[in-house]
Order: sequence, then structure tokens, then C-alpha cells
Amino acid sequence: MSRMRRPFYERIVPLGIPLAWLQLTAERKRFAAAVAGITVAATMMLFLMGLNTALYKQALAPFYKLRADICVVSPQYEYIGIPRSIPMSALWRARALPEVAGAYPLWVSPLPLKNPENKTVRDLFVMACEPHEPVFADSRVAAQQSKLAPGNTALMDSLAHPAFGRFAELLAQAGENAAVRTELNDSAVDIVGLCEIGTTFIADGNLVTSREAFLRAFPCPPDRAMLGLIQLQPGADPQTVADKLSTLLAPSARALPAAELIGQEKAYWSDRTPIGYVITASMLVALFVGAIIVFQILYTDVSDHLPEYATLKSIGFSDGYFVRLVLQESLILSVFGFAAGALLAAGLYRVTWEMAALPVEMEPANLATVFALTLGMCLVAGAMATRKLRHANPADIV
Repeated sequence: MSRMRRPFYERIVPLGIPLAWLQLTAERKRFAAAVAGITVAATMMLFLMGLNTALYKQALAPFYKLRADICVVSPQYEYIGIPRSIPMSALWRARALPEVAGAYPLWVSPLPLKNPENKTVRDLFVMACEPHEPVFADSRVAAQQSKLAPGNTALMDSLAHPAFGRFAELLAQAGENAAVRTELNDSAVDIVGLCEIGTTFIADGNLVTSREAFLRAFPCPPDRAMLGLIQLQPGADPQTVADKLSTLLAPSARALPAAELIGQEKAYWSDRTPIGYVITASMLVALFVGAIIVFQILYTDVSDHLPEYATLKSIGFSDGYFVRLVLQESLILSVFGFAAGALLAAGLYRVTWEMAALPVEMEPANLATVFALTLGMCLVAGAMATRKLRHANPADIV
């Protein structure tokens, strides 16, 4: 070890040994209990944050499948599950702008689909387009749009709730270029392929269909659509063009950059449902429980070693050294507890995906946030546990 590093090391462990580690592992059951408590807290926070991210991501899944820089919506638009129509003429006028590369209509609405086997009916979310128009960013959906050309056809969401029917198996049994006949809002429709979108807050499944099939099942005037998807020329600024379009299309429609509309959609679910509150409250409970466990363990550790600390204080060790010692123990506990919690949360993510088809992932931002919360929780608990030591008189303790 170099001379430059030795003074720093000696300040951390002047006795030449990692005392914080030795004290923690001297009582292995207590150490295991502390790590277990922090693990539970970290697991809860990671799982809840992952679930929160996945829920909103899945709620917005239809938007992420679309190819648009700007969306044209009705002035009364609330969220995608409540369709408010716009005039098709708004898209014709949008195409006149030099910054616009394309403007395409989209029809959306929750509609009932009949299970072709047991004849039960269940609502799903329907997105309809002209088969030849490039409205989907998902290449797997776009590659199958040509199958919608016959008109009365649709692509079924393979991640939909099983109650909708065994469409994947039925299509496989029917063979290539075959279809499964069912009913969409009492109108006959042929399922000719599969896509992957997943369950949302709106419905337990999705259907991509042609404009013709949609208008047979939903009473929408042919000169109106629910959304307008605007694709811009390279280099065009979405906000600038959206402002220009809003002025041009008022009062029958308004334009928003796609990212802004997605943000409004997320805010709708966050503000009007208890999801955000429940997850935040659960995380606070996890933090509180974890902090109590760490405080109890470290406070007991400090109390058990007060005579030894008093001896060291009497020969010149300062209160600051013992505070650093306990905080080092807090750091060790937070690292062990967080590592174990991350492993458990990863297992829970896997189970959630298999059981609910929710895209719960271990995102770096969530990992960093939870580690910071776990570390802060342990350090605060450790600092509180040192209060007894800092106010102790060596002569009284010995």
C-alpha cells in the first residue's frame, strides 16, 4: 500500500482490522436478521417501483405501437379509452404543411369480442387503420397489415387474457392463410393473425383491424376518425409544428407532440386512479419498517458494546470514530440487504411476467433509486442508534 493511501486507510480502520465487519458478524443471527429486514424492504421497493413502471408502460402500450411524431385529437379528448372523433378534413389540411410527411387516421374504441368456442363476450381495445398506411412503429404488426386488406379481418393480441379464446392454437390448427371467424360487437370478423400488445388499464386485450371491419362494428361516421397520426419530415420540430397545426385546425381539433400526449395519458391514470398513491404509500411503509429493523439491530449492538467503546474513548478515541464505525455497519447492511433484495425482486418480476404478462423489468433508474433509499434508510437508522453512545460518559459506563 502506498504512503499516500495509508493515512486514509488508518483513519478508517486505525486498529488495522475492519472492526465494523467483525462486530456485525460476531452475532451471526443478529446480522442475518438485520440483512433479512433490509432485504424485505429493498425487495418491496424494487418490486413496487418495477410494478409502477410496468403498469404505466402497459397502460400506454397502444401509443408505443404507433408511428407518430404528432397526434391530432378532439378538443374534448380525455384519454384513449374514451374516443372523441375528429373530422377527416383536419388530416387533409395537415398534409398541406411542408413539414408534414404523412397524416393518417386511426379509429379506436373498446368493443366486445365473442369467444369463438364458448361464445362468451368480453370487451377489448380495438385499433383500426387503412391496411396500406404506415401507422404502426412495431415492425411485427406492420408486417402483417397486408392481411387486413380483404377488409373484414383483424389481428388478435397474443398477450390478451385467455378468456378471449385460444386464437393462437386455433390459427395453428387451421393452417397457413386460414382465419378464425368470430364476432366483434355482433359483426362478423375473421382473425387472420396475431400481434403482441398486452393488457392495459382499458381492457384485457387488443385487436388490430381494418377500417372497414371497425366501421361495421362501431357506428362512426365515415368522414370522421378518433386520432390523427402525423409523421414529420426529417429535421422538423414536433412542438413547433404541433402549435402551427393547433392554430390551423381550431376549433375542430388540436395537435400535440406524441411525447406530450403520452405524458397526459400517464397523468390521467396517475391523477384519477389510486395506483400512484398506493404504490408510494407502500414504499414508505417498506422504508419505515426497514429503518426500524436496522435501528433496533444497531442500537442493540451499540448497547452490548458500550463497555468496550468506553474503554476506547478513555484512551483517546473520539465520538466521531464510533459514529463512523456504526455508519460503516449501516453501509455494510445496506449493501448486503440491497443485493439480496435485487435478486428476490428479479424472481418476482419473472413470476409477474409469467402470471400477468406485465413487462416488469429491472431498470437501472429504479435500481439506483432503491439503493439510494436503502442506503439513506440504513445511515439514518445508524445515526440515530449512536445517540446513546455520543452522550455516554466513559467513567459512568466502566
